[in-house]
Amino acid sequence: MKIIGLMLTWNNLEFLKCSLPQALDFCDELILVEGCHSRQYPQRSDDGTVAFIQSIKTRPKLRIMDFGFGGRYDAVQRRIRSEFPKASKFYKSGNWIMHWDDDMFFMEEDLPKLKTAMKTTDCDSLSYFARDFIYNFRFNSIEKGGVDTYRIIDGMQLSGVSNAHYKNGSYRRFTVQCINEITLFHYSYVKKPERMNARFVMSIEKGTRESVGKHNLWMSVKWEKDEDIIKSTATMESIRPDEEFGIYYGEHPQAVADHPWRYIKDVRSVK
Repeated sequence: MKIIGLMLTWNNLEFLKCSLPQALDFCDELILVEGCHSRQYPQRSDDGTVAFIQSIKTRPKLRIMDFGFGGRYDAVQRRIRSEFPKASKFYKSGNWIMHWDDDMFFMEEDLPKLKTAMKTTDCDSLSYFARDFIYNFRFNSIEKGGVDTYRIIDGMQLSGVSNAHYKNGSYRRFTVQCINEITLFHYSYVKKPERMNARFVMSIEKGTRESVGKHNLWMSVKWEKDEDIIKSTATMESIRPDEEFGIYYGEHPQAVADHPWRYIKDVRSVK
């Protein structure tokens, strides 16, 4: 069994430096795609990401690819996620594809569990719980059943940015096994204000209308003590809809132990 990792990155250098080693260690090949597909922002990162990628381009198992085409944001993402893994020598039936965001991490002890599940499951894909962090490494919401890990099957296609199905005479959605004992740590809302604004703008471009006005809402939340954030639960849940929001007091993956924002109170203050 082989695992193909696919990581898209743009202007997220502080997390990329942490996530890349863990992804490279777990995957048999990691395809890294740098750039922005939105017409409203520079195509290439301008935060040092490009130079960093150049400095590590010879690492074993790392394959750097250029998307090299344009179009609507979600269509470009779907094309990358659908087509780029096929360039891997490991793109064969029975192997796995893992969409590894540049700001997502696992506990070290959970990665062997994930590989074991890949080897033993009868399902086409795996899901797990995710902690989505916002503002810092404490405030988070719980997402249940996110799917970004797929077994390669003949006829596999993506019907959305990350929703898979395959065609074997007729279309069928992938079957999913949820691994309850594994939690993904996703720091997707721990970004500087300008990067968060880009996230919402690009989300709107791909048709997510609920993202309209979210940046101003994200900027409006205030607190003095951590516990004060509970007073903003309704607002927080409107920023991260349909998810359970709270304060996380537990451990974080070792991969982010030295992250420069690890103990910061509010990432919006980072210059």
